[in-house]
Order: sequence, then C-alpha cells, then structure tokens
Amino acid sequence: MQLMQTIYSTLLRSRTFAPWALAKPGSLTAQRRRHLEKDCSVVWEIGRESGPCSDHLELSGEQVSAILSYGKGLRGELRLMRHLIAPNLRVQPNLTASSFCHNFSDCPLRLRANGRPVVEKLQTACIRGALLLTSTCAEGLQVRRELLPTAEFPALIETVTLINGGEQAITIQAESRPAAHTLPASLCVGGPIRACAGVTQTDFFQEGAGRRLHSILLQPGERTQFFCVYFAAQGEERFQLPIRQQRKARHSFIAGMFSDLQLVTPLTELNAQFSHCLLRGSESIFRTKNGLMHSPGGGNYYAALWTNDQCEYANPFFPFSGYEKGIEQAINCYCLYEAYMDRSDRPMQEKRALVTSIIAGGDGYWNGAGDRGDGAMYAYGLSRFLLEMGDIALIRRFYDSFVWCMEFTLSRKTLDGVIASDSDELENRFPSGEANLFTSCLAFDAMANGILLAQAMQDEARAGLWSRERSALRDAIERYFGRRVEGYDTYRYYDGNQTLRSWICMPLTVEIFDRADETVRALFSEKLYQNGMLRTSSDNRTTWDRSLLYALRGVLLAGKAEEGTRALLDYCRNRLLGSHAPYPFEAYPEGNRAQLAAESLLFARAVTEGLFGLRAVGLAQMRIRPQLSSLCPEMQLNGLRLFGRSFGVAAGPDGITILLDGRAFRTAQAQAVFDFETLSFTT
Repeated sequence: MQLMQTIYSTLLRSRTFAPWALAKPGSLTAQRRRHLEKDCSVVWEIGRESGPCSDHLELSGEQVSAILSYGKGLRGELRLMRHLIAPNLRVQPNLTASSFCHNFSDCPLRLRANGRPVVEKLQTACIRGALLLTSTCAEGLQVRRELLPTAEFPALIETVTLINGGEQAITIQAESRPAAHTLPASLCVGGPIRACAGVTQTDFFQEGAGRRLHSILLQPGERTQFFCVYFAAQGEERFQLPIRQQRKARHSFIAGMFSDLQLVTPLTELNAQFSHCLLRGSESIFRTKNGLMHSPGGGNYYAALWTNDQCEYANPFFPFSGYEKGIEQAINCYCLYEAYMDRSDRPMQEKRALVTSIIAGGDGYWNGAGDRGDGAMYAYGLSRFLLEMGDIALIRRFYDSFVWCMEFTLSRKTLDGVIASDSDELENRFPSGEANLFTSCLAFDAMANGILLAQAMQDEARAGLWSRERSALRDAIERYFGRRVEGYDTYRYYDGNQTLRSWICMPLTVEIFDRADETVRALFSEKLYQNGMLRTSSDNRTTWDRSLLYALRGVLLAGKAEEGTRALLDYCRNRLLGSHAPYPFEAYPEGNRAQLAAESLLFARAVTEGLFGLRAVGLAQMRIRPQLSSLCPEMQLNGLRLFGRSFGVAAGPDGITILLDGRAFRTAQAQAVFDFETLSFTT
C-alpha cells in the first residue's frame, strides 16, 4: 500500500500546470496585449503577440476546480490543458493535497473541415468568470471554446462553437472520442475513481455514449455547437449532467458578482479588478460532508480551512458583500475550529495551540509548523466578522471561542511584552524568531474588537483587561520591534532581523501609525518593491501577493491617499492586464503564481477597509474614512451588506453620503461614524 501511494504521489499524480505554462523569471513583467471591455471582460489579443506565450487561470464551483493552461505555440496553434480537481474525491493517504486530479490535454471532439484536420490559430482569450478562446482556421472557419466549471457537479463544461465566417459552405466532420482513466481502489478513499471526457450536442449529458461521427454542412454565416464534458466520478452509477441548467447557474453567478456589489470610481481598472476579485474570492467555496468550506485552491488546497487564508483573510470580507454562501461557510469554519481548542484543565500556558488547518473535508488536520500565531489569526478574523454581522445571538454563540483564543494568545506573552509563536503564516519558509511582528499586530487588533464584543456581552471585566493589555502591547510593539533597518526608521520583523521584510506593513493595517512615513518609504523602496511585486525580504527574490495586499490596505489606512491610490492602481494594471491575469496570486517562484482565492478578497479589503476606511466600531456602527486623491477624487460602493443592511457609500469633495432604503444621509465631514440604529452620523 505504502509503495503504491508513493508511486502515485511522485509519478502518477497529474501536474497542475502544463510545462509550457510555467512562468520564467523573464516573463514575469512581460507586456501583454490585454484590454478591458465595457462589461469588465479582460481580453488578450494573443494572436498579435510575437512567438509562443501562455498563461493559466483557475475557475471553481461547489464540487470542482479547474486550472486551465492556455496559449499558443510557435506557429500560433492553440495550446490548452485542463487540470481538473474534484475536492471531495480523495486519494490515499488522505492529506492536504489529496484531492483527486487529472489532466485532459486532448479534447474528446476531433474536427475536420472539408476533409482536413482543423488547426486552430488562437486569436483572443477573454476572461469574465469563464475562459473564452477564439481561434481562426482554414476555409474561413472560426472556433470558439468557452470553458466554465459547473455550479454543483465535479465537472468542467467546454462549449465548442463552430462558425462559418467564409463565403463557401464547409463540410464539418466531428468525431466524438470519449476518454476514461480509472485510478484503482488501492489508491483511493472509498473505491476507484474515474476521470472521463465525453461529447454531446444536447442539453443533457450522460456517461457511456460511445464513439460517434457527425457530418454537418455549414453554410456561410451558420454555426453549430458541441458540449465537451470533463468529469470525475466514483461508484457504479453513471454520471449525468444537466448542461443547460449548470451553464445558466454559472452565468447567473458571474452576473451577480459583477453587479451585486459594485465599485464606481474614475479608475476603470480599479473598478474591474474589484469585480474580478469578488468572483474569484467567492467561487472557491466547496460543499463537503462537513459543510461549506472556503479553500485557497491553487492545485493543492481544497475542501480544507486555514486560520490565515480563511479565518483571517477571507471571512471578514463576506459581511460586506452579503454573499450567503460566504457567510454560511465562515460560520461553519469558525465552528469546525472549535473542536481543536484545548479545553482541558491544564494551565493555559501548557495547552495545545490551535491547529493550522483542517483538511480532507474535515477528516484531519495539519499542524506541521507548530503554533503560527493561529489563535491570534482566528481571534482577529472572528472578532471582525462578528462585529460586521452585528448579530448579538452570533456573538453569544462564539464569544467563548474568542475568549479562549485571546487567553491562549496572552499566555504566550514574553518578558518583553510581545506575543511568542513557533513560526508565522509563512511556516518557516523565512525566519520569524521567537516572537514576530505579524502575530503581535493581530493580537493588538483582536483585542480592539474584543473590547467591543465584551461590552456587547456586558463582560466589563474582560473589556477592561483587554483594554489594558492592548495598551501595553502597543508600547511593547514599539519597544521590541521599532528599529532602524537598512536606513529606514521602521520595524524589525523579529529579534536579530537585519533586513527589510514585507510584513513591516502590519502595524499600518491595525492602525498603529507611529512609524508610518518611514514604513511606507521602506515598503515602496527598490529594496522591497520591484516590478509591481513585493519581496518577502530585501535579500531574497521571493514575492507573495498577500503581503503586498496587506501593504496596500495599510498605506491607505495610514492616510497616504496619493501614494496608496497610485500603488493600488499600479497593482490593478499589473495583475488585471499584465503577464498573468486577472487575479492576485500566491507566490513566485513557489506555486507558479497560483491564483489562491483568499488573496482576491485581500484585494477587496484593500478597497473596503483601505480606500473607503470602512470598519465596524459597534454592533450597528460603521466608521468611514475615505482616502480621496487626485487620481480618485470621488468614489462609491453600491450593494454593501454590513450589519445585514443593504446600503451604499459615496465620498467626494462635499463629504460622505450613505444611501439606505431610498434615502440619502449626508455629512460634510471628511471622516465619520454612521449609526444604523439612529440613522445618523456621529463625529
């Protein structure tokens, strides 16, 4: 058994990206012929690029994720590989990256035009929640391939449309060649798993159709359509798929993500990037046997939860959008972690730390980096989420769990007054010392929120305790971490750290601005910020978008409107229209810039919390501190859902406006707090 598992993991497991779609250092800043359409679609005129080029894109549904490597070869020919992941179908051993996956390099539909094989020359690639590839061929034939994940099945649908754009009739011979690959039961959890591909021209697909040949005469201007279905299945029952219903569901989801919560500014790229990030951050929610789980994706991380990606990054955003599945999975996420809180009678200093991740649909956990400050991550995210929901019943439900995390975190306080942890969210990829800046900042912010939660619970003792501890921790952060590093009066990341680190942005994100000017200078110096990416450390080329996105939020929170908006716009132009579009990504060189979902919500939070300065400061009170600039002198967010209320926020030279229930509430103040119970602004 162990030998077969080793063979599978090292030799048989499908590679996430096609070899020709692996990024090379020289291609990271390549200028691409991409542009935006009015509906925010990102169009790549790849046919106008010189030489071979490629990119990759992840798309997700409740039971599937697909990473599509696409591009053109030396002669302009279409290149396309479909990496299909089924999060709930598991292989042995059932670990973090054990979701079943399979590569489909060939399409089960083989085409000939007037007796000759169809060679597709890729001209454009369009992205708006789906991938639409348009190619030209001989005889005036055009081929369009739309690839999208199903909403509720472990399947990818590729709609192939053939259009006669010439002046003569074309005889099309379309041969369907079903494909099937079975992974034996010895390598799987729950029996053998099969990966299959088939073709239909109807609205309903059923596994089992054999090889077929279709002959179609296409007159000039006519078109015909086929549906190629790539799926994974387990058990004896034949796989069935209602194609029309699933395509409609996906397109409805896309339309909602681009309209329900909408950013309106003079900056077209910023508006579009916001919508694309809402979609990517919201689609990566998988229905598992233990409920909905938001997961990173990227080829390895499915049907699983992390205290950073989910508890800390993603969950605090969903109350802003009101996305029901996002809120449901956030509550489920915080519930599932409660089972790993050590409730024994041992002193808190001796208790086990909260686990890093809950994996395999809830069947296991991973804690390989020790205590990363996971309790602080959970407390930070949970407290923001609860305040944003503004639901006292929900606060009562989770208050004890928040208290546990805060007590555990404070039990790790060192003699210097900062919070110790074994590692940080980079899990020992880079040194973090005995105590790091990241963990202490999260604890500082969690206590600010905790004071409000305690007051709502009429727990004045803990409100007073956390107020004192928060004040002491702020002083300790300055004493312990505040240093001159590489010529900047900013922060060291840990004791002994002598190089600039990207996470020096953390104090800004939790509204500690004592060293804001120098920290902003350091972050955007050539030592860290290069080619639109933020180095993890000034002495290493590794970049992570998550720290850059925290930095963008922090710079705006610090009131650096001009610098922050300019950097935010540069980021949009780089990610949306650059060499790897359209979403934020994880890391390089690690991960081949995988489009992990929570990073997209970190971008969204750079807008809501950074650009608009929105923060829940009470159960029904929202602070608004918009950062207007010469680039963005006015802005509006429509469709916000904080505290369960639907409203809009507008800001401009004349002040702030709340649009609620058909009424407009205005203040001339540059920043204010709006009370949703009294429907009035306070200073």
